[in-house]
Amino acid sequence: MFLISCLVVAYLLKLARHYYRTYWSHQRLAAIPQPPIDSIMKGHTTTLNKWKEKNKLLDLWIEWHNTYGDTFVFFLSTRPILWTADPASLKDITTDLKHFSKFDGLPNRSLYGQRLVGTESILSGNGLGWALKRKVMTPFFAKTNMEELYYACKPHMEGPELKRWKELIKDGKKVDLHDQLGITFTSYLQVMGFHNFMNSELIAKNVFKILEALPKQLSSWLSYLCSNDKEETVNMIHEMRSEAKKAAMEIHRQTVRYKRNEQSMTNINMLGFLIEANNKNGHGKRRSVDDTVTFTIDDIMTICLVMDNMVKQITSLFMLLNDEPECQRKMFAELRETSIDTFEGLNSLEYTEKCILECLRLRPVLTRGTRSYKFKNTEEGKVGNYVITEQGIRIVFSEYVLHHSPKYWENPDKFNPERWFPGFVPEPFSYMPFFVGARGCIGKHMAMMMMKLTLSVLARNFDMVQDFDPKNMPDFTQEFAVMRLINKVDMWVEPYQPEQGC
Repeated sequence: MFLISCLVVAYLLKLARHYYRTYWSHQRLAAIPQPPIDSIMKGHTTTLNKWKEKNKLLDLWIEWHNTYGDTFVFFLSTRPILWTADPASLKDITTDLKHFSKFDGLPNRSLYGQRLVGTESILSGNGLGWALKRKVMTPFFAKTNMEELYYACKPHMEGPELKRWKELIKDGKKVDLHDQLGITFTSYLQVMGFHNFMNSELIAKNVFKILEALPKQLSSWLSYLCSNDKEETVNMIHEMRSEAKKAAMEIHRQTVRYKRNEQSMTNINMLGFLIEANNKNGHGKRRSVDDTVTFTIDDIMTICLVMDNMVKQITSLFMLLNDEPECQRKMFAELRETSIDTFEGLNSLEYTEKCILECLRLRPVLTRGTRSYKFKNTEEGKVGNYVITEQGIRIVFSEYVLHHSPKYWENPDKFNPERWFPGFVPEPFSYMPFFVGARGCIGKHMAMMMMKLTLSVLARNFDMVQDFDPKNMPDFTQEFAVMRLINKVDMWVEPYQPEQGC
């Protein structure tokens, strides 16, 4: 009985201490606007969960942003979260790597206990090693290298990939746009040093499965551990990493031969650049072959997963164009009338680029980001006009909310490519589809080139008509940081027959 009494007293003391710390956490942040809490211990969790269930989380943040301003605080149970859309604060968050660091608690590096993209990939890495790796990769993704990459990708898209699309629609079947674009964009890797890697259809299938499984790590540990797809997904990861190892080993041997003969790699060989980046990412020490290959495998997995971003972006574009037939007509007319025999021709697709930019605004693939704010005890933490005393507080910002803010965009919910008139420059840090600063998307120029090339070839060869079920319209889930499409995006794709003149 005495022992039970002691345990009860210990529990009550712990609860009182937790309540006390939570109360003062609220008080220390009282100067920053806060939506009404559900309770001192639940914070805003109940409200957030209700909006998540309705798939309206981003809409809730828009409502709070419009009500409480550019910066406010909400609580996940007892943990404070600083939310900001203040341009000055976003500038600090994206450029001050000393105080604002990437949040390491995100489960984007492993799945079902399997290594997925590791901790030092060009996407998930941090620190000096990551910076050195990014520096090596920059020339490959540079705008000046896009012309050479374009002339490598164009014959592939107009050749084997176009042939695949023609075979696909031969029997008059509807096309799941997301699935087929997944194969298309993944197939571009074949001209960038990945020709000895697994076939595009298998990569696209695996990537889709893996990306669908990843959110389960955030939503429910029970569903994550008891998933019926667990074994299949684990096998996919093993297979992809095994094939990636073969490709990395082969390109590593080629790199050694090039150096021995004092030759340089071609500028379109992404896989060769990845090997070089991992060779030099040894913090001053030369890495072993095994280490280089292992980290290159992480990067190969990263590249495959990231290629899906372009898939979702073009799929989203067609979803938006479904309600804007005149915009689609104008875009397809430009794509069909403009020769892309040269790189300059591709760059002249002005209206198409406007449509892509507007899609990136309304439906950014990355809907939100997060950072951890750390400062010395002798320093005064500050975000915008607010003093922060919560060491290591988590900061959340949302590209989606910024892109839908009437403060920065006229009629923000309207798909309007014409807003991107020549010379138009958005308010700094109000448009971040590729993020900005030191961690800005290194592949944004490649993404734009590939999206325009893909749209051009498809438009010049096919008529594409949406066939959405009005009771089950395509949509995306607002719960996760990376856009997840909910329903199929079915389309009728038929050979394009140009009208004959009289």
